[in-house]
Amino acid sequence: MSGPELVVEGGSGRPTDLSVHHAAGVVPATFWSAPAGSADPPPLTLLQHGGAVHARHPAVDELANAVAVRTGGAVLLVDGPIHGRRRSAPLGFAEMLAAFEAFWRDDGGIDAMVSDWRLVLDVVLDRGWADPGRVAWLGVSMGTAYGIPVCAADPRIRAAAFGMWGLSWGRGDRLVSDAARLTVPALFQIKEADEIFPVAGQRALFDALGSPDKRLSTFAGGHSLSGPGQLDQLLDFTAAATGADRSEATR
Repeated sequence: MSGPELVVEGGSGRPTDLSVHHAAGVVPATFWSAPAGSADPPPLTLLQHGGAVHARHPAVDELANAVAVRTGGAVLLVDGPIHGRRRSAPLGFAEMLAAFEAFWRDDGGIDAMVSDWRLVLDVVLDRGWADPGRVAWLGVSMGTAYGIPVCAADPRIRAAAFGMWGLSWGRGDRLVSDAARLTVPALFQIKEADEIFPVAGQRALFDALGSPDKRLSTFAGGHSLSGPGQLDQLLDFTAAATGADRSEATR
C-alpha cells in the first residue's frame, strides 16, 4: 500500500463512519460534518471518547453533535485502542471500563493512538474537509490520557480541553513528560468527588502542563460530565479556540 486509503463506511450522511487503511492496519473513525451555513472549510474539533464507551455510543453522538452546533464546525473521532469497531463484540459499560483499565495498566497503546490520530487528521485535512488553522482537542477521562500525548506530538492542534484523569492508573512519567511539552492554551477540569482518579493526581497532571495559558476548574460530583456548567465550559472553550462566535454557532 503506497499510502493511507480512506473507506467511507456509512454513506454521506451526518455523521459518517470512516476507515483509514494503512500499512499497519485499519483505523476506525467518525466524521461529523459542520452544520449548514458554517464556514468553508470549517473549524475542526478532535473529540476523544471515554474509556467505557466508543465513538458511536449514543452519549458520544450527542456530545459530538453539541460540539458541532456550538462551534459551527466539524468533529472528528477515533475509536480507542480496544473500543468500538476495533472489537469483535461489544462489552457493557462496566466491563468495557474494566477492560480498558487493564489495557492501560499493561500497555496503554499511547504511541499507536498518537499515530492513528495523526494519520486520520492527515486524511481529513488533505481532503479539505476542515480548516487546518483552526483545530482543537476535546477529551476528558480517556480523552485526556491520549489527548495529552497527541497534542504534544501534533503542532496543528491550537488548543486543548482536558480533565477527569490523573496519575493513579500508571503511565504517569509518560503523561507528565508529554504534558510539559504543551504550549497551546489548555483547560483542565477536575471533579472533586471523582471515584476513579483522586484529586491530587488530577491536580499534579494539570500542574505538569507546560502551557503558559492554562486554566483549572473544579466541579462538584463524580466521574462524569454532570457537574453544573461543566459541559458548557468545555463547549465554550472549544468554540473560542476554533474562532467560533457563540451567537453564530448557536443560531
